[in-house]
Amino acid sequence: MSRHEEHMKIRDHFAKVAQAKGTFTNGTDQALVRAVTHDEVAKRINQLVSDYQFPLPVLQDVQKRLSDSNCPHYAMQQLRYLENNVHAGIATKREDSYND
Repeated sequence: MSRHEEHMKIRDHFAKVAQAKGTFTNGTDQALVRAVTHDEVAKRINQLVSDYQFPLPVLQDVQKRLSDSNCPHYAMQQLRYLENNVHAGIATKREDSYND
């Protein structure tokens, strides 16, 4: 097991404990507990990339990180990174995007 996989397993355990106790500290804990598949995250990432123009280094970074792991929780981190770029105005809405 890689260090990343071990880290994510521990985080997942603590997130489940937090859910059971009702002691979530932030949305990240909630996101870790949700039953989410890699395909669901990939679909949302693809939708963002279709709807927004991201700087090339951002896309290259996400692509590299996604190719390093098949862990859905790690993919969710990359999704949040892309969403943060959108919210920060770094990524701009494509003119040809029809999803308003």
